[in-house]
Amino acid sequence: MNAQLPNGYDAATSVEADPRRAEALILSKLAAGMIRASAPGNGFATLAAAVHDNRQFWRLASHDLAQDGNRLPAQLRAQLLSLAGFVERETGRVLAAGTTPAALIEINRALARGLFNQPAS
Repeated sequence: MNAQLPNGYDAATSVEADPRRAEALILSKLAAGMIRASAPGNGFATLAAAVHDNRQFWRLASHDLAQDGNRLPAQLRAQLLSLAGFVERETGRVLAAGTTPAALIEINRALARGLFNQPAS
């Protein structure tokens, strides 16, 4: 990842001030976890746990996106819900076939970059 994660008090302050930054940090950490889990020498259980954590985030995000009170534009919500569906299917493939989570990692990294590059609300 190219983004620098803040440390200490600055991290807590910036996350509380901007929910987008909090989501970007979560996506970045989930991607990093899947990268570490994919490293040679790690067992399937490590990979399964990492992609499961990622799927849990996406399930929570899709639940939030589907709520009437979500303030994102309808088109963006639809696109993100579509991505959540892809993440669900791809996670199943990774778990069933033991394939690499490269697509899941790239989705998280791309969204995190976009969120980090948006101005604060």
